[in-house]
Amino acid sequence: MIDFNLELKKFKPAVGVEVGEDNLFDDDIKDITDLVEEMVKKQNNKKSEK
Repeated sequence: MIDFNLELKKFKPAVGVEVGEDNLFDDDIKDITDLVEEMVKKQNNKKSEK
């Protein structure tokens, strides 16, 4: 039978995982939500200028 407590004590995370997470979450590329929000703001500004 597996001793989960022993296995958890022996666990060591992979070295590359932390580096990969940093690259994923520090990404400055706009996603579709950012683009839609920008388009809506532009449309609202055009309407308010008229």
